[in-house]
Amino acid sequence: MQGRAAIFVLVFAASLMSQSPAPRVRTPATLPITAIAITGNKTLSTEAILAASGLKVGDAGGVAIFDAARDRLLDTGYFDQAGYTFRQQDLGFAVSFSISEMKQVYPLHVEALPVTLDEVSRLLKSKDPLFNGLLPGSKQAIDRAALAVEQYLAPANAGLRVRARVVATGPDRYEILLAPAEGLPVIADMTFEGSKLIHENDLHTVMIENGIGQPFSDASVRGLLDRFIRPLYEKQGYMRVSFPKITSEPAAKVKGLDVHVTIDDGAQFRLGTLAVHGPMAGNASRILRIANISRGEFVNGDDIEQAVARIHDTLRGEGYLDVTVSTDHSINDATKTVDAWFMVTPGELYTFGHLEILNLGLDGEAAIRKMWSVKPGDAFPGGYPDHFVQAVKEEGMFDNLGLITATPSINHQTHVVDVSLHFGSAPVAQRREPL
Repeated sequence: MQGRAAIFVLVFAASLMSQSPAPRVRTPATLPITAIAITGNKTLSTEAILAASGLKVGDAGGVAIFDAARDRLLDTGYFDQAGYTFRQQDLGFAVSFSISEMKQVYPLHVEALPVTLDEVSRLLKSKDPLFNGLLPGSKQAIDRAALAVEQYLAPANAGLRVRARVVATGPDRYEILLAPAEGLPVIADMTFEGSKLIHENDLHTVMIENGIGQPFSDASVRGLLDRFIRPLYEKQGYMRVSFPKITSEPAAKVKGLDVHVTIDDGAQFRLGTLAVHGPMAGNASRILRIANISRGEFVNGDDIEQAVARIHDTLRGEGYLDVTVSTDHSINDATKTVDAWFMVTPGELYTFGHLEILNLGLDGEAAIRKMWSVKPGDAFPGGYPDHFVQAVKEEGMFDNLGLITATPSINHQTHVVDVSLHFGSAPVAQRREPL
C-alpha cells in the first residue's frame, strides 16, 4: 500500500506541475529606442522638442531614461504639461511624448545692454533648440535667457548682471525685457507741453496715478503714453495724436528721472462709415440700430465703446449667451474720417430648461411660478434670473425669508439653461413679527 501511495503522490505532483502556468518573461529595464513620437505641439517643431528631450532613436530607453527626458522638457519652461507612454516594438521601445505648450509667449526687448536684439536672438537660437523668436514667460525660460546673455557679455563687461522679466507695453500687450539686473532708472515725474486739447496739468495728474515709479526706457514711456494718454485724445476724434519729443533728466529731490513729453494733437477726425462684419453682417441694419451712434462733429471713442456694450447686452438678453462683440477702425487721412465696424459673433441660441424652487411651501412656489415668465423651450434671456430676484424683493412677498438667490446652470453642449431659486431664512433679529 505504501508503494502505491508513493506512486500516486508522484503522479499527482507531476500532474500539478504540468498544469502550472509558464513563468512570465520580464520586460527588460532598458532596450534600444526604436521610435519617438511627439503629440500636442502646435507652434514648436517636433525636431526642436526631440532635441530638447535629449533622446535619439538607437539610444538606450527605459522608465528612468524616459522620466529624465520628460523632466528635461518640463525644465525648459516651454510646457505646461509633459507625459509619455512606451511599448516594446522591434526588439526595442517605441515611446510617445504628449505635451502641452505654454500659451504665454512673448517677444524680446533689450534695454540698456551693450548688445542688440538681433545678437540676443542669434545667441538664444544657438543655445536653445526651442527658441523661435518668442520666449515663454516662465521663470525657468526667462532666467535661462538672462544667464545666456550675461555669460555672452561677460568677457568685455566684467561684473555686469542681466535680468529678464515680463513687462506690459500696452493694453493686453507684453514683452520680455532684458536689462541690467540693478534695474532701470524709474520715472520720478512726467510733465507735458504742446497740447491744445487737454491742459498739461490734467495730463500730469493722469501720469502721477499711472506712471510715476515705473521703470524708465524709451519703450516703457511710449507704452505708458499709448495706454493712458492716447485714448484721451482718440475718444475726442484726435486719431493722430503723437509724442514727437521725449526728454529726461535726473530728478532734483528724489532718485529717478524727470520726463518731459511734447504732444502734437494732430487733426480731429469725423466718423465716416459704420458697418458690421462677421456672422451678423446680414443683420447690419438691426445691429446699427442697437448701436445707436449719433453722428456728431467728430468720431467719439466713448460712444463706440458704449455701442459695443449695448449690442452685447441686447443679444445676450435674446439668448445668445456666448456673444462676443469687438470693434475696429480704419483712418482716412485725406478725408479726415474714421470708418468703424463692429465684429459681432452671436454664438448658439440658449433656451430655458426647467425652474427649481427651494425652501418654499406649495403656495409660495405656485406664486413664484406664476411670476416666472420664461417657458421651457423659450430663448433664455441672459440676466433674467437676477432681474427676477430683484422683482420678487420689490414685491415684498417673502421678506421673512431673507436672502433670495438665483443660480443658473448653463449646459454649453446642449445650450439649455436650468435655474434654481433658493429662498433662504433670514436671521432671527431680521424676521418680521406679526403685528
